[in-house]
Amino acid sequence: MAMASLLSCRKYVENVPIQGQRVLVYTQDFRLLMDNREQLEKAIGIPPVLSSDDVDLTAQTLQDNIMSNNIRRAVYTWGKPFYVDRNNDYDWDILYAANYVCNVVINGVMESKNGLPEVKNAILGEALVHRAYNFFTLVNLYAKQYDAASAGKDPGIPILLKPELLGNLTRRTVKDTYEQIIADIRQAIPFLPGKPVSNTRPSKAAAYALLSKVYLNMRDFASAAAFADSSLAISGQLYDYNEAIAGSSPVFPAQYNDVQVLLRKVPRQTYSAIQLSQPLLDLLGTKDIRYELFVKSGTRFYPSFTGLGYWSRQNYGDGPAVGLSVNETWLIKAECLARAGKKDEAVTMLNTLRKLRFRPADYADLAAATADAALQLVVDERRREFFGTGLRWFDQRRLNKDALFAKPVTRVFNNVTYTLEPDGNGYVFPLASILITQNPEITQNP
Repeated sequence: MAMASLLSCRKYVENVPIQGQRVLVYTQDFRLLMDNREQLEKAIGIPPVLSSDDVDLTAQTLQDNIMSNNIRRAVYTWGKPFYVDRNNDYDWDILYAANYVCNVVINGVMESKNGLPEVKNAILGEALVHRAYNFFTLVNLYAKQYDAASAGKDPGIPILLKPELLGNLTRRTVKDTYEQIIADIRQAIPFLPGKPVSNTRPSKAAAYALLSKVYLNMRDFASAAAFADSSLAISGQLYDYNEAIAGSSPVFPAQYNDVQVLLRKVPRQTYSAIQLSQPLLDLLGTKDIRYELFVKSGTRFYPSFTGLGYWSRQNYGDGPAVGLSVNETWLIKAECLARAGKKDEAVTMLNTLRKLRFRPADYADLAAATADAALQLVVDERRREFFGTGLRWFDQRRLNKDALFAKPVTRVFNNVTYTLEPDGNGYVFPLASILITQNPEITQNP
């Protein structure tokens, strides 16, 4: 099947691929669909990065640059709406377009010809994991953070399970969305290999990691810990950042070669001049290898600025890693241990990772007197490990459910102070106006 674009008044499929010159008949046709990296590897875009407290664009050159872009200005100041008139939200569009491909595969591969049952099952499993990952991303961008007390009535996202051009786009609840995500992953796991041929394809290790992440967001910490264990038992190797700085100049491995990457995902779009906030820099310190690798002078970016910026791994030849990883799963397990009161076990896991993030001469073990102190250490380490990628935004959302971490975030832009309140509506991205106009059954966020 050739993949082409279909212009439609139905916004979610405006750029969705459909059947074209060749009909999907053979199992290999579906294999080729699932190996379309350009379609399936795209994840979050710029908004989670600019919205997070990793970023503080105090430099005047950056404020001037943001002023020239209405969408980025709204994102940075947590304003509503982001997208007006006929502006498209390409993050929404691309994730739903990818799920359209997944739905084509899920609904057709088992009836395809010339394929062994185990091959068909593996392709089906991959499509289910990709769909679940995209639903999880969408619900955590465009809906409220999961809360067991309100998830059954909070608006989630449209749950599209078939490749229909005129499907029902009414938003299901957050609870419905999470239940579908979990069902997809659980259905997929028996069909997947433990480790994939390439980390562009989902595996059991990736599926367990995704389940762990989903349950972490649901605050089911026992389940999150159990599935983290299942993932780490299959693929639990961490990368030693000392290897990246061993030569005359830093060389960071591409995601394809990074032992930590379980499922490769890259941002749809990146913003080059990300000025890092002072609280993040203070937390990171200057002896951390992550500082050496991923923090550079603002003079090295465009537009240049005074201060320090995020030197993405894109500058080492590959996109930022925002998919599923061993290091995130490792830190999920550590967090669950701390929350269960097992502070020493949590800190031991933390120190195992941190030894690979410092030169031996600069390293010192951490210690925690209480479970809350251990939890704070884990949350701080997550911030150090993933700063600049946008993943911090998702942590901010879920941590607002903890009194220990719920606090307002403020930033000054164009001489005006903006405040993001804990668990406020600023943590829920608005839907594009054109999406509501063309699909009136979709309700807007507050």
